[in-house]
Amino acid sequence: MTARKLPGLGAVVGAGLAIALALVAVPSLAAPRSQKAPPLDNGGLVFAELPPQELAPGQCALFLWARTTPARRFLMATQNPASARVSLDGRTLDVPLTAWDGEAVYGLHEIQTFSGDGITLTVRFSAEERKGLVGGLVAPNATVEYRDAAGWETVIPAAGMIACQPG
Repeated sequence: MTARKLPGLGAVVGAGLAIALALVAVPSLAAPRSQKAPPLDNGGLVFAELPPQELAPGQCALFLWARTTPARRFLMATQNPASARVSLDGRTLDVPLTAWDGEAVYGLHEIQTFSGDGITLTVRFSAEERKGLVGGLVAPNATVEYRDAAGWETVIPAAGMIACQPG
């Protein structure tokens, strides 16, 4: 049995090696070495836990807890004012609603986008009634897509509820 050489294989390997060397030698074509994803704190959650929140009479809000262990309340979205509250980098931010889609439940749309302070949050949830729960709904399935000013995006699985303060 004789070994055969594939014609031109040496040229292909040589060309691949030349391209790899060029990428290393030309920093503008390679990814910056200092670029890193932002660190995640709080058990993998970029947001700090929100303390208990008070609603004005007649106001409704969507409260979301991250599906972490332990679960942490990290977002409150309200319809009036139309904004989302989060705690990021030691600051509590009220980010204004900039787009929405889907059915409105207690004035809160199933898909909401909040933008401001260098971040964008896209909240998606489904709500359902639960026996014994008065003045609200549960949101067993939700996600929050968080995009920071550098363009990094984190998707946070969540669950929560919509609660209304009697007015």
